[in-house]
Parts: sequence; C-alpha cells; structure tokens
Amino acid sequence: MKVKFSWGTGIFIFIVLFLLANAVVIFLSFQERNDLVTEEYYPQGLEYQKQIDRFANSKALLSKIEISEDKDVLVITYPEALKGKGVKGRVVFFRPSDERADYSDSIMFDSAMVQRIPLQKMIKGKYIAKFFWTMEEKEYAYETRVRIN
Repeated sequence: MKVKFSWGTGIFIFIVLFLLANAVVIFLSFQERNDLVTEEYYPQGLEYQKQIDRFANSKALLSKIEISEDKDVLVITYPEALKGKGVKGRVVFFRPSDERADYSDSIMFDSAMVQRIPLQKMIKGKYIAKFFWTMEEKEYAYETRVRIN
C-alpha cells in the first residue's frame, strides 16, 4: 500500500508538529519555579529610604565586612568599629537561583571580630550576603556578593 504525499499532507504534518511543540513548551513552562525575592515586596518598597539610610550608616564605618573561605568554613571578619558596642543583628546568605538554599544566622563574632559558618549548611554557587544590625540604637545594613566553591 502506497501513501500518497501531497502538499495538503505536508501542511497537516506541519500543523500537528507545531501544535505538539507548543504543548511541550507550555508543559515545560508550568514546571518552572518562579521564586520571588521576597513575598512582601510592597511594604519593603515603602521603607526603602530607611534602607538607604542603613547602608549610608555602614559606609561611615572605617572598614568593611570581609568574607573568605577557609577549608570547610566561611570566615566573616567584622570591622573593629563594632567591637564592644553590643551589636545585635542577622546575616542572610540569599541565593538568587533557589530560595531553598538561603541561609540565615545571627551575628555572633569572637574577640578577634570573626564569625565562622560551616560550609555544609550551604551549596556551591553565588550568594548575596546581607548584614543587618543595630549598634548604639542606630541601624546598619551591608551587602556583598559571595561565591562558595
């Protein structure tokens, strides 16, 4: 039995393949995760001037927070200006590609102004380290990019 292939058959095959390709693209797009940076973005947008002031306060400090990797720990070195000032705050390692990989901890440094975080708590890749703290009734914020190897 011979199949007759004409231009009408070609158009039909093209349309069927086109519709199948669209169905596959639609199915795959529904499988994609869409994480927001934050669920409450509108109230945070209203308080953005306060956040700008917090960043300006941290720039007034003489030195910056430094982050480095040492074997199986992440070493955070805080400026000497924070020593003995009753600092209370949080450090958040925000992972832009996956919110489940975010890590948060309170700011706790030793007498050498160093905080150590085990690398087992994080996966390899790019993070944005965000520091928020209060010192002498003044709020501060600092942000930097980190790559975990």
